[in-house]
Amino acid sequence: MLPRTTPRPGAAADGRPARPAARPPRSRRRRILTAAGLAGVLLLALSVADSVARGLAEGRLADRIGERQTNLVGRPDVSIEGLPFLLQAARETYPEVRVRADATTDRGSRIKADVTLDNVSREGDGYRADTASARFTAPYSSLGDGPEGDTRISDAGNGQLLIRRSVLGAPVVLTAGVELHDGVVSLRPTAASVAGRSLDPGSPLIAQALARQTRTLPELPLGLRPAGVSVGADGVTVTARAEDVRTA
Repeated sequence: MLPRTTPRPGAAADGRPARPAARPPRSRRRRILTAAGLAGVLLLALSVADSVARGLAEGRLADRIGERQTNLVGRPDVSIEGLPFLLQAARETYPEVRVRADATTDRGSRIKADVTLDNVSREGDGYRADTASARFTAPYSSLGDGPEGDTRISDAGNGQLLIRRSVLGAPVVLTAGVELHDGVVSLRPTAASVAGRSLDPGSPLIAQALARQTRTLPELPLGLRPAGVSVGADGVTVTARAEDVRTA
């Protein structure tokens, strides 16, 4: 019996040199690289076109809202969510449209509006949204009597307001929670002092100090209904909701 030999590295089992792995022809490799490059360029072009189309649509919608809402201050900021935009535009349906704007109330108070429309679709000459949610925030600078008045309102922490004013020449300082009932925002005093001395927050003097701070909310756009009120670092915020919203 002949002794078994071990093939050398790079050699076949019979000892002959192994053939190198077959490589695709150079022309085939060139075609593959070219196709990959064209695919990358196409994807980039589609991404740019999608972004440009989204920006144009958001601009047109911002102009349309600005023309119909005369109480806005400046041009609203509109963002249309979801990808790809071009497919949504072809279907005329959008999962979410968000509008942020500065506005003024009938009393001239400045507020910040943040409205989100869900499942927006084209309907006739306008659009329809399944639901809408909104936040209307009145900054502290727009509350009270302003910087030259006798009432100052700020954040007391813990979801309450800190109110300072003068009553019959005496400085009054109190904290109060904010409540919403049937579209009316009112204050509920929790602590008070007059000229540095503690006072019953339920006293007539405190009720007089708070009487001017009651607010009846104006009619909200899009059929939104007030749902709650809160106090934060940015001011007093009223939240609102609506269903089956239709816009012109």
